[in-house]
Amino acid sequence: MGTQPQFDIDDSGHHYHYFDEFPGSFALIAPSESVENAIVFVHGFGGDACGTWTNFHLMIDELQWNSSFSTTDLFFFQYHSVWERIQSSTDRLLKFLQVVVFEPDTRHFTVLLDPILVDGDLESSGPTTNVLSALPADRHYRQIHLIGHSEGGVVIRNAVVKKASRNSPLLRCHLSLFAPAIAGYAPAGLLGTLANFPGVGGIIDALLKAAPAYQDLKDTPFLNKLRRRTEQEARDESKHAFRAHILWGRNDRVVKPDKYEDDDEDFEERNHIQICKPTPQYSTPVGWVSWRMGL
Repeated sequence: MGTQPQFDIDDSGHHYHYFDEFPGSFALIAPSESVENAIVFVHGFGGDACGTWTNFHLMIDELQWNSSFSTTDLFFFQYHSVWERIQSSTDRLLKFLQVVVFEPDTRHFTVLLDPILVDGDLESSGPTTNVLSALPADRHYRQIHLIGHSEGGVVIRNAVVKKASRNSPLLRCHLSLFAPAIAGYAPAGLLGTLANFPGVGGIIDALLKAAPAYQDLKDTPFLNKLRRRTEQEARDESKHAFRAHILWGRNDRVVKPDKYEDDDEDFEERNHIQICKPTPQYSTPVGWVSWRMGL
């Protein structure tokens, strides 16, 4: 077995909170009452809120990074990245942002603490329920940062476009994207190799085409329209969300590095899967997010 990552964790760090209305999604809540920063992570095709961002959840509370993230809440959004159309996933993200981040609804942060009953209590007149909030204090985020990987980058940019003509707090968010599929998506690794074999390739292609999200990521007119709208709206400098900073993997065989005209870009010696996963030896994703947030 390989060596497990080693972390020096601050015990007074963030605590987990899961959202019943958004299955799989969760937050890492800072213990501070004065929190003005929020980061929302959106995974990619076939990913999930936990696995895609492996080690982010631990490293933000590592002593090396604690001072940067101690006053930041982090949200990890999960959606049906394979079997739903991108428009549907976009609507899910917009709802999540509205009720959890932009205008936090206390119902989504309620924690029920049912008392432990002993046999003698079972005949009591009725149940008693204690209610707590997962938030140490009301949140009014001054800065919100959206982080996407692969398909997640497309979902985020599509959400921004859908709110382009409205006075939405989404337009004032900042974007950082890990290897976004803004120029399309293709299978990689063993799957990509098999896809080039006669017979087997046809089966794999048929399976991928059955996935609605994959169909959208192969839809050139859809992606081109998204690019045009984004670049048009980016001319308004007050709309921060139409400009992104992108981190690409030089060894990426899944998506093509192809930034929009107002985007900035950097490169790392990583593949499509590794680019967004920090380790003790590869802290770039955490440092990059911290730098982009100005933490």
